[in-house]
This record gives sequence, C-alpha cells and structure tokens, in this order.
Amino acid sequence: MVDGGVMQNRDLARDYLQRSQVRLRALAVLYDAASWADVVRESQEIVELTLKGLLRSCGVSPPRVHDVSDVLLA
Repeated sequence: MVDGGVMQNRDLARDYLQRSQVRLRALAVLYDAASWADVVRESQEIVELTLKGLLRSCGVSPPRVHDVSDVLLA
C-alpha cells in the first residue's frame, strides 16, 4: 500500500509540472507580442512551479515562498 502523503506529493508534482507546461506554451504568445515584462514574470512562475514540482516528486514539501533555493541546496 502506498503512503497517502507520498501519493499526494506525486499528484501535486504532476499537477505543478502540467501547469508549467501550459504556461510555457502561453509564454510563446507573450514573447511574440514583445510583452517583455510579462515574459519575465511568466518565466519566473514557470521556474517556480517546475522546481516545486520536482521537490514534491522527491517527497519534499516545498515552503510556501517563491524562492525555494534554500530547500534545493539542503
């Protein structure tokens, strides 16, 4: 039997990575429109979601902050 917390982390990790993929496709539209501030903002969101998804896939619950670098380094 799989631990509920592990399954929840896997489901959340999958969700985070799927959302990152959708945002990555949207990024192309912003880029084509030369909406540079939005390109930067959306890129930051993509990186954040991807890193948090990867942490969750490893069984680590990411902190509720934008910058997870401390957790990655640990």
